[in-house]
Amino acid sequence: MRTKIVLLILGFHAMAWTQSVQVDLTVNTELVNQTNITPIKTLEKSLRDFLNNTKWTSEMGTKKPTVSIAMLLTISNVSDNAYSGTLQVQSGRLVFESSYTSPLVTFLDDNFGFTYQEFQPFYFDINRFNNNLVSVFSYYIYMALGMELDSFSSLGGTEYYERARTIANAAQASNAQGWAVTQNRNGRYELIDQIISPAFDDFRNVMYQYHRNGLDRMASKPKQAKELIKNELLSLQNLMRRQPNSYLMRAFFDAKGEEIGQLFSDGPEVETEALSQFLNRFAPSNASYWALIAR
Repeated sequence: MRTKIVLLILGFHAMAWTQSVQVDLTVNTELVNQTNITPIKTLEKSLRDFLNNTKWTSEMGTKKPTVSIAMLLTISNVSDNAYSGTLQVQSGRLVFESSYTSPLVTFLDDNFGFTYQEFQPFYFDINRFNNNLVSVFSYYIYMALGMELDSFSSLGGTEYYERARTIANAAQASNAQGWAVTQNRNGRYELIDQIISPAFDDFRNVMYQYHRNGLDRMASKPKQAKELIKNELLSLQNLMRRQPNSYLMRAFFDAKGEEIGQLFSDGPEVETEALSQFLNRFAPSNASYWALIAR
């Protein structure tokens, strides 16, 4: 079951570039059938410290990308030092001249297993697989950074997607759980393979236009911004015809469904018939949000 997680923005400002990656991590133990969850609490604290204290970004003078990420690790089974469960990841960025946080991506990873011994240290080497726990979380950090940079400049997140791919290649070579190419193409390897492919450059450019020239201008030019967002979404039709089962596109609309529905439910009127038809055809799982769109 998909659990909604709330994204916390920890005091950063749109268009301000500061340090760097801020992770709100929650470890859910409700499904664990054991009384001693102390090792899991230790894991939660150690992992949170690791994620927030590791330097993930490149030096860019005084400018570094800032991204806030909410992660929910739900542990469903523990056997000795072996853990399994699911990981939900959501990231977002603040819209210019507003207090609104726009969700960038929502991923649900339901094939997550790892080993952990209480108090073990976490080491990160991008070129070497050490353990699945570190690799999976590091991978999603870089995916979120890539999405953040793509929303501020055209194809701006490439450096971080390449880092995610390096992690995926090392993990796949180790035969770690969840990294193999899957039949339904819903895995981590497929996700990075899609977003790094030139075939998805149109999607990445939509991410930029939608946020930088759409949402970031809603305060000053709301009608023009809505028209641009509508046209950018409609421009995805050819891609979605070519890639009808794309995990990346499903993750995008899972993140953006409520926002799109609310955006076109009121405010300056724009023609939405074609948009509504497109969304209901290509992203029917979010039909409840598309029903909000004013006709």
